[in-house]
Amino acid sequence: MASFAGGAMAGTVVRSRVYRAGLLAAAILYPHAASAQQPPSPPSRPEISPPVPQTTAPRARLRIDENGALPRTDCPLASSSLAVDIRHVQFTGIDGAELDPGVREALSDIGAPGAQTVAVVCDIRDRANAALRRAGYIATVQIPPQTITSGELRLEVITARIVEVRIRGDAPPYRNEIAARVERLKSLDPLNERDAERILLLAGDIPGLDVQMSLLPAGTRPGEVIGELNLVYRPYSVLANVNNLGSRQLGREAAYVRAEVYGLTGAADATYLGASTTFDFQEQRVVQIGHLTGLGSGGTNLEGSFLYAWSRPDIGLLDLRSRSLIGGLSIATPLRRTRRQSIGLVGGFELIEQRTRIHSGGASAALNRDKLRVAFLRAEAGFRDYRPLGGEAWSLLGSLEIRQGLDILGATRTGSFSAGGYTPSRFSGDASALVVRAHLEGVAAIGPIFSIAAQGTGQWANHPLLNFEEFSIGNLTIGRGYDPGSNSADRAIALRGELRAKVHDDNKVRVELFGFYDSVWLWNLDPNAVENGRRLGSWGGGVRALLPGRALLEATYAHPEDPPLLIPGAHRAPDRVLLSLTFQFPPGGR
Repeated sequence: MASFAGGAMAGTVVRSRVYRAGLLAAAILYPHAASAQQPPSPPSRPEISPPVPQTTAPRARLRIDENGALPRTDCPLASSSLAVDIRHVQFTGIDGAELDPGVREALSDIGAPGAQTVAVVCDIRDRANAALRRAGYIATVQIPPQTITSGELRLEVITARIVEVRIRGDAPPYRNEIAARVERLKSLDPLNERDAERILLLAGDIPGLDVQMSLLPAGTRPGEVIGELNLVYRPYSVLANVNNLGSRQLGREAAYVRAEVYGLTGAADATYLGASTTFDFQEQRVVQIGHLTGLGSGGTNLEGSFLYAWSRPDIGLLDLRSRSLIGGLSIATPLRRTRRQSIGLVGGFELIEQRTRIHSGGASAALNRDKLRVAFLRAEAGFRDYRPLGGEAWSLLGSLEIRQGLDILGATRTGSFSAGGYTPSRFSGDASALVVRAHLEGVAAIGPIFSIAAQGTGQWANHPLLNFEEFSIGNLTIGRGYDPGSNSADRAIALRGELRAKVHDDNKVRVELFGFYDSVWLWNLDPNAVENGRRLGSWGGGVRALLPGRALLEATYAHPEDPPLLIPGAHRAPDRVLLSLTFQFPPGGR
């Protein structure tokens, strides 16, 4: 699926955060209002583009059924008590043909047993079949008629090769893409399930397309098989979300809708348009448009996106109005792709601009303006394993991202006024700072009912950052119960633990109870920073009700333990009941 700033997004809401330079300017212009409330800064990334809850468990989107593709027979020697002395085992293809080097390597550990009953030949054959399966080859080992007189046992290996692909279903925009992948499948000789799996998984990653393949004997030469490729194509998908995750100043409740159209150009592409607003249509509005296109048949994608946000927080006498613009261009390529492992690289460039003005009557005054130009490189990896009867036994996902600010295209200069009298959102913020971000999350099943989930996120910066690049706590990241962006930092470590219990699952409705604890440590690099070395925690629990592929309702009670900011008179953040409802149409769409 195409993504908002690196992931699928919903409930796109501009949230409030306290900023330093703006507080001083507001206090000078509006002393009574500024003493009563602290003005918000422009929104951070998670406040503009919070992640969407998944409406179904991650799918491998692949099934290769090889049952019956090659003949597998019982061993007629299994009950024989005749003696035989086997000092060497030779593997060949049909009629003594040379084996592929990869197949030969897979069988290299199959040794000669010496003097045994002839039934040991069956054991050698079975061990050879097991070795080929471990190496991913779709193959079978046969015992040809022979007389063992010189101590040499000869076994024949029949390897599969796809000679024909029959396609069921149709995906009109992607016919050329599918044809290219069919040719790659037919070129696999010998046929290795891992190679075929990668080709089919990458085909399944094409927006709007699901694939499955079964193998059948061709009835011609030994090893020749027919691939039956089943396609399911969805030309579009619509995602909608309503939630109350926002801050009081910029509106608790928000609604979001995103539409995706697949295959407009036929190049494994997706075009998407999203919009969000608070319920009053005044405090915040966000629109985004983007396009993702495939480059070749190896899974590499090029994506461009543009986002624009308006915010006007409700903070009494202060009339602050912010604008945010984010333009991005990125390229992503998979390095490894299997059902159990996925490793890839993403690199790109972002142009970010944020501006805040104070309005009074018919006039306005400049407050803050940030201009960031950031190059980034991100490594992503995912690992999972499956239970014998279906479902994931465990999963582990992680990423490491390096972001380098660039002093180009008019980027903000540290501690200086820009044209029009604007100051940076943080006077010591460095638009050319280096930022390193790491993320790790995992889930492990404990029997059929319980599971444990954990998540860790960290950020390190070499200099103080401008508002947009800071790590932000709250309902949209880690720190449930705190308003989004109620505190932020240049460096941070955030941890979350969650215990889950599945109380109902009939393949139509899944209900899960959970309890959580969130903890965040914050460090700021500003001179005389007050919010430095702080820890904030929250705990609570809730319920998730899932209609797989259709909708997800999540209700959470969250109890913050600390005041969000160390300011005079600050109180512990109030308890929150958080609600989020996500719909997806058509069911099972991406």
